[in-house]
Amino acid sequence: MPRPPPPGRGAPGARRPMRDFFAAWLATLRSPLLPLLRRALSSSSGSWNDPISSAAAAVEAHFQAHWSALDAAARQDPAQAICAGDWRSPLELPFLWLGDLHPSLLTSLLRSLSPSPRLLTAADRVDRRIRAAVPAVSDRLRHAQEAFISAEVAGAADLEAFLKELKAVALEANRLRRGVLTELVAAAGGQQAALFLEALSRFVLSMHDPEVLRRFDHCRPSPGS
Repeated sequence: MPRPPPPGRGAPGARRPMRDFFAAWLATLRSPLLPLLRRALSSSSGSWNDPISSAAAAVEAHFQAHWSALDAAARQDPAQAICAGDWRSPLELPFLWLGDLHPSLLTSLLRSLSPSPRLLTAADRVDRRIRAAVPAVSDRLRHAQEAFISAEVAGAADLEAFLKELKAVALEANRLRRGVLTELVAAAGGQQAALFLEALSRFVLSMHDPEVLRRFDHCRPSPGS
């Protein structure tokens, strides 16, 4: 299935800012990918040619393509890549870490599906990996910031080195997200993997649903209140 070209890559006419890429990415997830996955779930027969595996693989590949696009954006503008871009909805912001969804959100979604004890054990294993990796990546960013500040005060700031480290941080964060999704989908397998990917897709799409955002805006306090 064709995917929107990553930002800043391909022929000049195909290049697009991340905002446009993400809008096209969401549209493809909304239709046809999620409906195809739901139809596969409802018609699953357990046979060797069950459509669940191909439908789930397409959704997983779509999320991996999104993180590859964020990698491409980080190579162009690392400072922007680790922040919440202007393509993010206000409801999405609390769930972000270094430019995209916090990886622990993935294990939380899996646990919400009441998985088997075997799958819960796998989620625990992935959570331990996340708890070790997230502080390490965040510390790397903090050390880069501290080094830049110290050098700037001394009048010897190396902007190129700072941006290089920001790019490395962004790529490492996306690598963690990719690995977590791959490991959880592999551990779940079959229908459980499809249900997990459906839940992830619905969650991401809900962050940009006009009705959900309208209710979110309604709940926000008015200025001065």
